[in-house]
Amino acid sequence: MKLSLIVPTFRSAATIERTLRSVLGQAHRPLEVIVYDETSQDGTREIVARLLEESAGSGIETRYSCSEENSGPVKAWRVPLHQATGEWCCFVWADDVLEPSFSARMMEGAGRAVAAGRKLVFCSGTVEVDGRELTKYAADAGILTPVEFSLGIFLRRYSLNQVNGIYETEAALRVFDRHVQFENPMGYDYNRFPYGNDAGFLSELAAEGGGVELIGERLVRLVLSGGSMTRDALASRLWQMRWQYTFNQFRVWGWWRERGVPGASRLEAMAGRRLALCELMLERGRRRRTVPGVGRALRAFADYLGWDHERRPRSFEAYRHRVARLCA
Repeated sequence: MKLSLIVPTFRSAATIERTLRSVLGQAHRPLEVIVYDETSQDGTREIVARLLEESAGSGIETRYSCSEENSGPVKAWRVPLHQATGEWCCFVWADDVLEPSFSARMMEGAGRAVAAGRKLVFCSGTVEVDGRELTKYAADAGILTPVEFSLGIFLRRYSLNQVNGIYETEAALRVFDRHVQFENPMGYDYNRFPYGNDAGFLSELAAEGGGVELIGERLVRLVLSGGSMTRDALASRLWQMRWQYTFNQFRVWGWWRERGVPGASRLEAMAGRRLALCELMLERGRRRRTVPGVGRALRAFADYLGWDHERRPRSFEAYRHRVARLCA
């Protein structure tokens, strides 16, 4: 099966060479690398063109296109997704790095996933900040239900980054547009500020295939570069980012509740409590500072104390047992 690695760029000159070299160094064949740039004038395009030219003869299919229109991050990501010709695909952000064995190990998982009808294979990763490596996420291996996986994202057990997964392209095309722009009580623009699009996208891919195969290896290096949207959000829009991630999972879990997915109503309630906490921290007006609202925010903090992976890491077996009890 062909794997399409999709690399959107936007003023990425400081990071794209390292990222693209890691992409072009992947061993799986057939492999397609698609680079799509919008409005970069900082040398990004020249770097990409040089590296793609150097890769000629490697057996990798390459596509490179540019636009002079800035459509916003998520709408830009949509363009190369619709160009992908591989049966499986993956978004690779322009500052993240794939380990050399990423494509081979993940496509081994894809072979098993196809046989079982799953649409998503997921790995763990490390976080790199200013050259320092941080171990944040669990390196679990096994098959998860959609609820176990999506809740694991919510609890910071698993990365919420799309680069940690490969996905069946047909399923990705069906799911992606539901997470570009959508109405929300805060009026946030999920295309301009893409915080939470990926959490909903990955959760729905898990549901599309009835589960997720976890590859228990750290195959991705998530780099918080100086131009990283996540780094900017952590510095200047922390509670907006948390609210947006929470709301998109709340939205998906509401759909699951309507379909009768076991445990979805409890997940939706947990997300609702976190939304109350985020809204309290955002100070969106005194009308939100009601006694019930404060009570829900306090319960969200209790959820954090009891469930958050970074605060209280649990073994894979203990995590799954606790989720089973929650959903019983």
